Amino acid sequence: MQRIEEKYFTRSQQHGKIKLVNSVDYNCPHCGRNVNFAIGWSIPTSHLSLTAKSRCSGCGEESKFVYIDYDLSDKVEYGKLYIHPDSKRRNSIIDFTKTESTLNHGLQTAYESALNVYNVGEWTATSVLCRRLLEGITQDLLPDENKKHNLNKRLTELPNHLDLQKPILTLADALRKGGNLGAHFDLDKTPDKKIASQMLDLLDYLIEYIYILPKQIDNLHNEIEDLNNK
Repeated sequence: MQRIEEKYFTRSQQHGKIKLVNSVDYNCPHCGRNVNFAIGWSIPTSHLSLTAKSRCSGCGEESKFVYIDYDLSDKVEYGKLYIHPDSKRRNSIIDFTKTESTLNHGLQTAYESALNVYNVGEWTATSVLCRRLLEGITQDLLPDENKKHNLNKRLTELPNHLDLQKPILTLADALRKGGNLGAHFDLDKTPDKKIASQMLDLLDYLIEYIYILPKQIDNLHNEIEDLNNK
């Protein structure tokens, strides 16, 4: 099963002490379309979880929804909603609201935008946004005198200002070339789902390597140091 985040909930209602989710916008596990699922719950007298089925408005296939951990106290909060089978939706590598990273809000928004257009099947738009995100990352990391250069030049400057090993530079260069396909809209080389997916893979690796892992490693180092000092 795959958990559906609250941001995809589109309608809800209060049923006694339960806050029910009545519809979600999500990618169908069967056809991959981003559609609205209307969820009609049948609520027994005694229950610890709820289940329902809903059909995709695109392909007509049925998916199962499971609702658990809803609070039966006076607090009005959502429970956890899951879909089965797993959706083909591509999600962020981390929840930026719960994980420390040095990726600024603007780049986080650009990354989320790239994921959103990917999930509606806009491969060319995904490749263009991936390129823009890579441009934003180099803009964030390089000193002012290098920001005026084109993307290719900025990538070659990165090793002088950041400890990047060859595999990461190779990934960044592949992403730049993939982004050019979308930007120039060559009808013979238009990005498809596979290329768009690979470009997002590359961005995931770069973001995790540059913005997430260093902070996590620092935190672990500090925790180990604290243990040694006790």
